[in-house]
Amino acid sequence: MVKFREIIRLHELGYNQSDIAQSCAVARSTVQDYIRRARGKGLSYAELCQLSDSEAQAQLGKGKQSPVTQSVIDFATVHRELQGKGVTLALLWQEGLDQERWQLSYGQFCRRYSQWKIRHNLSMRQTHAGGEKVFVDYCGQTMRYMTR
Repeated sequence: MVKFREIIRLHELGYNQSDIAQSCAVARSTVQDYIRRARGKGLSYAELCQLSDSEAQAQLGKGKQSPVTQSVIDFATVHRELQGKGVTLALLWQEGLDQERWQLSYGQFCRRYSQWKIRHNLSMRQTHAGGEKVFVDYCGQTMRYMTR
């Protein structure tokens, strides 16, 4: 049994994820997952203590779920949203879970998105002479640069 209440309690006390994982004898990714789910649902340790195990697991989206039918995801929209600054697949996946658009695990979501990208052959062919242009592939926040 995953010690989800203990994970949230230790997180609220300010322990880092590695220490929590070691203390609870779970993987650090499990700790990250429960913290992210609790934060997304706005659940604190005190609120989790008031719920039964099955209710708390259901609130966190980890309880036994009914068989999921293959949901159709509009990956064209996902791909378009990924163009924004600071937008990641994890962020879009969590948003879809919160809005109950799908019930896929993050791994399944990424695999299906990758398969969609391969099927749609999203590439842009650019021809240029070497040394003529400089291309920078950077998708993070805007960075400053200076010219001399």
